[in-house]
Amino acid sequence: MNRFIIYIFGIFLIAQSNALACNFKIADFGSPKENIKIEPLQPVVMPDRFGGESLIIPMEDLCKNDESLYGTAVIYLYIENKLTRIQLYRPNMDDSKLMDYAMGRYGFFNLPEGVPKSRWRGSYIWESGNDIIEYIKTNIHDGYAEIIDITSKLYSTGMLEYNEKVGEWLDSQQ
Repeated sequence: MNRFIIYIFGIFLIAQSNALACNFKIADFGSPKENIKIEPLQPVVMPDRFGGESLIIPMEDLCKNDESLYGTAVIYLYIENKLTRIQLYRPNMDDSKLMDYAMGRYGFFNLPEGVPKSRWRGSYIWESGNDIIEYIKTNIHDGYAEIIDITSKLYSTGMLEYNEKVGEWLDSQQ
């Protein structure tokens, strides 16, 4: 029995260390985009029509020694040259690695009984200090996407205004 408990504890520790292994938060909320430096190339800034600028960096460039989240894009959204949101975006991968990462890093949440992870769609929100973390699994064209949105409560007003502009534009496209 003791051996079984030690085995389970060891698995838990390994899962936790894997979940915490990669640090994609390479800038603090509120910091300017000029603070992000990735060798050997500097990320490209992509302005949008809503007043934001995004830096999109493949996880492979941020976590060279941790392949667990390869295939994930990290999108740093700047509003008025202040980091306002960090988004991990993982489309059409045949796994639930962002869900596993989110549960390992921010806390477990229950899925509906009888629904496997691969078929679940929905979202879950955690609060950690000044950060609001939302995990989303949603259908997209030809598959699904996993998303982790991390925003700071300190910049929630700017994020709300930005999302309202995006929403207005989306409504005008119907």
